[in-house]
Amino acid sequence: MEIPFVTLRSYSIPLLKTEIECPKLGGNLLIYALPDTGSRFSLINKRTLNECFDNLEERYLDTVILTNLNLYTKRYKLKFHFVELNKDFEIPVVVADFGEIGGIFPSLILGREDFFSRMLICFDKNTKLIIMKDYS
Repeated sequence: MEIPFVTLRSYSIPLLKTEIECPKLGGNLLIYALPDTGSRFSLINKRTLNECFDNLEERYLDTVILTNLNLYTKRYKLKFHFVELNKDFEIPVVVADFGEIGGIFPSLILGREDFFSRMLICFDKNTKLIIMKDYS
């Protein structure tokens, strides 16, 4: 599957349309996910999480350390639907308070350990993202 890059503020970036389960809304919320092979864990924006959940303790998975921030933090397992892939995944995410990254405001940053372990992704220059077979 090929996903074209989106150009925002003169940056070309691969954004995946993603729906997160959102009990507060009684359905799903459309967000955008940024694949990042440099991140070990997947991160979700704190603002997005607050829009969808009141209590996450029943979804607690473990505690991890973000070495670049020297921060111990909880990780929660949440359900996502990746629109272009037409696939549902439960992905462990770390809650982070991040804003603009390279001129965009993603709600989810997909890391190596949680997302890329399931698929093979190739970048073709800065024009498209190629996603291969799901290995889960």
